[in-house]
Amino acid sequence: MIRKILVILDESSSSTSAKKFGIELALSFKADLTGIGILDKPWIESPEAVPLGGAAYKVTLDAEIIKKTREHLHKLEQGFMDQCKKSDASCSIIDTSGVPLVEIGNFAAPHDLLIIGKDANFHFDPSEESTVNVKELIKQHPRPTIVTSDKLPHHDSANVLLAYDGTFASSRAIHMAILLGLLKDKVVHIVTVDPDKKEAQYFVNQMEELCKSHSLKTHVHPIASKDKPSTEILSLAQSLKVSLIVMGAYGHKGISYYFKGSCIEQLVDSTKIPIFVYH
Repeated sequence: MIRKILVILDESSSSTSAKKFGIELALSFKADLTGIGILDKPWIESPEAVPLGGAAYKVTLDAEIIKKTREHLHKLEQGFMDQCKKSDASCSIIDTSGVPLVEIGNFAAPHDLLIIGKDANFHFDPSEESTVNVKELIKQHPRPTIVTSDKLPHHDSANVLLAYDGTFASSRAIHMAILLGLLKDKVVHIVTVDPDKKEAQYFVNQMEELCKSHSLKTHVHPIASKDKPSTEILSLAQSLKVSLIVMGAYGHKGISYYFKGSCIEQLVDSTKIPIFVYH
């Protein structure tokens, strides 16, 4: 079961969804919620070309940027605390500085789950692209991750979709979601996409057996298709109006077939439905 949740704090619209999702999940599981705010000091102080005699000016400018960013970050952290208090969610704050990917990894260990917006940006610049590579985050840190978009469509729906391809990675992700209790009282839909219908049926039957052993209500969707798995998964997720997609990442078969062209990246880019991933 989920006892501690780590939510990444920034000002992106996807982070707003991450905070809302985290609070609802914490209340549902009576779990402790931790918000982490990160000052990307190494990026601010990174060397850059300056005119002769401009080094001292850059040091002064960097110090001013750091001060303003820290003040901005503290307001963001306080806003999250207020949001949690209003919802009666137990909450604490981690205020740190460093490389975001490294800091998230350092503080992930005591938590059961990480929630991050797919457009996470620690430079408080809406015109700038995400400052965290979600793919690398999934690979590097030790906990399962839920990636949110700028909206939470169907977040009240009891339907969830498990994408299974027979790899250890997808098996681990689904098993972890079950053990964490994320599928309790849900209507579980299991999908496998494979050019061979019999192969797809074999894999969904495997996962259905696991789910039923945990008393979960299941429906199977063996899809025979040569199209991109991400296309088929997204189409099914939209038609079922699921509140969560569960899938693995970077399994061996996944690299060669199921995640060809990176299915997880395609889904993160294409859907607003939260995705649970465990590497």
